[in-house]
Amino acid sequence: MTVSKKSLFFLLKIVIAVVVLIWVVQKVQYATIMKTLQNPESPRYIVFAILLLIPNLGLQWYRWFFLLRLIKSDIRIGESLMSLMGGLTVGLVTPGRIGEFGRALFISGINSIKAIGLIFIDKFYASVIVIIFGLWGVISYLGFKLGNDLFLLAPLTGLAILATGIGIYLLLMPKHLHTFFYNISLLLPFRDKMRQFIEGIDHFKSGKAKWFLLLSVLLYSTYIMQFSLLALSFESISIHALITSTTSTMFTKIVLPVSLGDLGIREGAAIYFFKSFGVQKATAFNSAFLLFLINVMIPAIIGLFFIPRLGWRENGHSSSES
Repeated sequence: MTVSKKSLFFLLKIVIAVVVLIWVVQKVQYATIMKTLQNPESPRYIVFAILLLIPNLGLQWYRWFFLLRLIKSDIRIGESLMSLMGGLTVGLVTPGRIGEFGRALFISGINSIKAIGLIFIDKFYASVIVIIFGLWGVISYLGFKLGNDLFLLAPLTGLAILATGIGIYLLLMPKHLHTFFYNISLLLPFRDKMRQFIEGIDHFKSGKAKWFLLLSVLLYSTYIMQFSLLALSFESISIHALITSTTSTMFTKIVLPVSLGDLGIREGAAIYFFKSFGVQKATAFNSAFLLFLINVMIPAIIGLFFIPRLGWRENGHSSSES
């Protein structure tokens, strides 16, 4: 029996996640992790972080619902929610959560490729914001490590200012995405598919960008707040250390999307950044791993209940999914 490339790719992701996670656990020591996890200094912060999953998912849903209405004005709340949750489940098993592009399969009566264009907008805005804040987090980390050496930090700060300006400009002027993909489509053989993809992006005009940018920043802030609360539940940490370490960890995770659910990468990065501020390795590991359980595993488990509906969508609306 032959094994498909997709199956091999999926197995590779699992192997990477397991190997990296085991390596990180060995660095911290399992007994220390469990002891710290079982005896948090402020368990109420863990409860607060869990409760923040509600506005977290609410913002994710509203952003997606906001985009869907651009191509399907009569989209139902339940259908958009099913699409989001199903996509989160599929996204769990793909590096960088690219499987979330499967959200389009859960929506009836729309062109799936156009919907993928909207999903790209969703992911693009989220990623650029993580990168922008992450760059400043890394600079803050380097400043702390290097003793605010202006000779080294000045050029890095200049590059960060430039990257921030370009990033915000692209987020506020989405028409440039159309130009970029249009030029790319001229080089590709499947121009018809690319045309539909670009049409999906075209529905997102500059007038919508400001509001969507605000929603995206609020969503990112929720992630950082959850991460910070989880870390604070195990020991007292300064605001500077929290913001620097959490934003830098999120940045590292997005630029290294190589494992299943980003397992191991998130935890390893958290340990690397937090320990520089004197934070225990077990605190960094537990806060990052709990963040994964709360924001990735719980929504993915909920989304499992929507997966069976996918078959109904495909069978009942095959013409719209061509």
